[in-house]
This record gives sequence, structure tokens and C-alpha cells, in this order.
Amino acid sequence: MNTGRGGDDTGHGAGPGLPRVMRLGFAVLDRQILDVDGVAVGKVDDVELSWEEGQRPVLSALLTDTGALGPRLSGRLGRTWRTLLGRLRPSGDLPVRIPPDQVHTFTPATRLTRPAPPQTRVVEDWLRTHLIERIPGGGHADSDGQ
Repeated sequence: MNTGRGGDDTGHGAGPGLPRVMRLGFAVLDRQILDVDGVAVGKVDDVELSWEEGQRPVLSALLTDTGALGPRLSGRLGRTWRTLLGRLRPSGDLPVRIPPDQVHTFTPATRLTRPAPPQTRVVEDWLRTHLIERIPGGGHADSDGQ
């Protein structure tokens, strides 16, 4: 695995080749995620860390999808976002978790070693079907891109 930033590639238990020390805010958060086919999956909205007493934190998952954004928003906006999403989302599986062993590289975009998890676009698909496509001109473009 290539992190694109050099550093220590010992893994530290998080996945093969992941660096021991990483600037998550710079190299991971809010970066585009591309699956193995180069299809845009979304952005890294948050990360999940795990650790044991006396040990350094270890990256245990990348969190993506609109469900990962709510906890990052504070106050009334965050509560409203989580409530609205809870009503729109057809399932309670929030947010989408991508294990670090599925990451090929982190920068400039996070590239995965597998196709995108199927639940990454649930909310976006629902909004497109039930809202965007009902707006005049919001449907699919024809073959000429019009």
C-alpha cells in the first residue's frame, strides 16, 4: 500500500502498509474516495479510531456518507441534520464504514482496493429519485448531454 506521503509503513496493526503516524486532517478527512474502478464513492467524512490502554490509537475505519457528517456538525445544525437523515434513510446502518485494509492509497484521493460498498449512495439515490428528478430539468441528460 502506498500512502503517497512517505513515512513509516509498518502498519501498526491497522492494515498492511498504513503509516504509523498520519495527519488525518490533511491526508484523509474530506478527501474524495474512488473505488477500484475509479468511480467516485463520496468523501471521507470522519474516521473511526480504536486503541487499547497504553497503546497508540489505530485507524479502524473510514466513515463516509451523509450519516458521518452529522456528528461533525455541532449544536442545532448537527441535531437537525441527524434527525432529518434518520427520517430519510431507509435503513439504520449509519454511517458507511470502510476498513483500512480496503484502502490502496490515501493521497491525493483515497483509492480503494474494491468496488464501493453498496450502501454508500442510499441517501443520494433516494434524494435523486424523490426530489431532484421531479424538478423540471432535473432528470437524466439525453445522449447529447442536454
